[in-house]
Order: sequence, then structure tokens, then C-alpha cells
Amino acid sequence: MFSIRTMALASVVALTPTLALGQTELIFNSYLQPYDEMYQVAIKGFAAAIEEESGGSIKITIPDSTLAPSDRQYEMVRDGIADMALVSSGAVPQLVVMNRIADLPFNSPSARAASIALWETYNKYFLPFDEYTGVKVLSTNVLPGRQLLSVTGNVKIEEASDLDGVKLWSPPGALFETAKALGSVAINTEFTELQEYVTKGNVDAIIMTPGSADGARVLDRVTSYTQIPGGLGSLSFAVFISNERWNELTTEQQDAILRAADGLPGRTGQAADEAEAEIADKVSAIDTIVPEGAALTSFEEVLGGTIATWKERVAAKGLENPDEVLRFYRSVLERELAAQ
Repeated sequence: MFSIRTMALASVVALTPTLALGQTELIFNSYLQPYDEMYQVAIKGFAAAIEEESGGSIKITIPDSTLAPSDRQYEMVRDGIADMALVSSGAVPQLVVMNRIADLPFNSPSARAASIALWETYNKYFLPFDEYTGVKVLSTNVLPGRQLLSVTGNVKIEEASDLDGVKLWSPPGALFETAKALGSVAINTEFTELQEYVTKGNVDAIIMTPGSADGARVLDRVTSYTQIPGGLGSLSFAVFISNERWNELTTEQQDAILRAADGLPGRTGQAADEAEAEIADKVSAIDTIVPEGAALTSFEEVLGGTIATWKERVAAKGLENPDEVLRFYRSVLERELAAQ
């Protein structure tokens, strides 16, 4: 009988050069497109750094196509189909609550700062809780804060009440709940279907960054851009290796991987920020609203409920000081923003 791992190895064997004597192979799965900046840094770049730091004693194989759907990366590694992967915290909500501090409103003013803040907060407060049971987390990263983009001239979002009854496309998970809390008619489809929904007028506004809108080929449809400081929320990720495979590595190989991972959260976040900056000229031509005063307060009053819910959930898992943790996370944010 073939094991699951044996079958997975067979699916990529044609892509794998003959291993040198004593060389260890690790399968690093990816569901991301090769042009995605997160793939370039957190997967391809990280894999190359591991091989270099190990002096060739580790060979990383990245399959040409994913070995599991995007929301099954954690289970795939736990089942031994791959050794390493990247997963969104929102894809494992039954396990991961604490790391979703980075997904909260106002907590991702820059992807680089948020990625570093999440990594330091994870190691200082969350690691002992072992939410990612059975795997060793090597890096975390966060996307730039999600924003509000109107795709019809009939909708201009200056305060929270402007979203009442608006057909608002949102990613699944916490941001979808946020969309509903803001009084909109929340809509979610596959990302690949978004362009059709926008061009047919099936949505009035979308929750995403201009860079993501450009990737979805709908940025030219955006009529106004409402920029909430730190974002309505965000999406966080973790790069990990199975504990079983980690424990099979020599101490020297483990150290090589840790050296390769040093600074990876910041590098991954910075790549996301740079991708947004590349379209700054396009964005500058869009009518941009940055809520202040009472208008900003109208958003804070609604979004505060999301933060309160996170505090309740992490407290239920045994985190005794969620307010202290949130203050620490934001202090790292401030430190890193000041250093940029």
C-alpha cells in the first residue's frame, strides 16, 4: 500500500532532480500564482534561501500545481501530503483565533509593519497556546489593510451610514461579517468572478485594496476610494513545516531554515506594500476620501464590535490579557511605521 506522502512524492517526482547523497527533500506546497508577490518572497525566495543556508543539504521542491485547495493547506501538511505550506489564518478559524489580531480593523496601516507586529506578538504571547497544533510556524505576514472602493458613481462612501443597503462585495470570513455589520448587502463570489459582477453592475462597492482591484481587472471601474486608517481589516498568513518533518532534520538543517526565515515577515510585508505603491499613479487619479472626525467615529463605532468579539474569543481560549496584547501589537506597529 502506498502512503499519502508516497503518492504526493510520485506526483512531483518528474520535476525533482536526483537528490545528492545525504540530501533531504522537503515539499513546499503553494496555491498562489507565480507572479504573486507573496509567492515570490515567502515561498520561492524562502525556498532558495533555505537551500543556500543549508549548503545544499536541503532540497526544496515546489510542485507546479497545488496538492490541496487553498483552505486545506494546514490539513494537507498534517496529513503528510506536503512538508511545508502557507495558509491564511481565516482558513483555519476552528483552530486559529489569536493570530487574527492582525485581521482586525485599523491593524494593518502597512503590510510590512503589520507582518512584523504579528510575528513579534505571536512569539511573545501566542506561541505557548500552540494554536497551529502539529506544525512549526516559521513566519507570519499580513496584507495591506482592506479598503472601500466604489464601482458606481451612485455610491460615494464618506461615513458608515453611506453603506446602508449598498451591494458590497467582500472576501469571506471576518470581512464579510464586517460588511454586514456596516449595513450593506454583503456579497461574496470567487475572486475570478469579481470582474463579471462589477461590469454587470451586480455590486456597488468592493472591500479590497487598489492593488487587488488592479489584479482583478476592475480598478478602471472604481469611481471613489474610501481609505480607512489601518483598514477595515486584513488577511494574515503563516508559513509552517510539519513537526514530524522538522524533528527529522538535523540540528544544522533546522538552524539553516531558521536563518533563512530571519526577517521573512518584514520582507513579505514589504513586497505587498511595494505592489500597492506600483499603481500609485493610477490611484492618484481616483477621488479619495479619508474619513476624519465624526465620519471616522461612525466607522469606529461599528468596527469596535469586531475588536470586542476577538477579545472575547481569545479570552475564552485562555489569553488572560487581550488588551495588553493589543497594545503590544499596536506599539510594534507604531515603532515600525516610525522607522519606515
